[in-house]
Amino acid sequence: MLFCRREGTPPTKNNVRRQLRHVMDLAEITWVTPHVFRRTVATAISAQAGVDLTAELLGHTDPKIAIQHCIRRNEMVNTATERTFAKSA
Repeated sequence: MLFCRREGTPPTKNNVRRQLRHVMDLAEITWVTPHVFRRTVATAISAQAGVDLTAELLGHTDPKIAIQHCIRRNEMVNTATERTFAKSA
């Protein structure tokens, strides 16, 4: 467990959200939400271990759900692709 209460039990979603919102407000960062963390972790797991494991860890029954909602696409252009198109231009 990444976060736990003093009793060793998991915190409620509302408490995690409240604490995160408080810390982000102090840092003047308004765009970070628990879902941003979820997407970041999902993207990292997918890149290293694949979509099937990512979907399983997120609790999705179909990897398509993880792909649509949680895994960010790599929008970097492959340098080989750039060279190919540059030659034909």
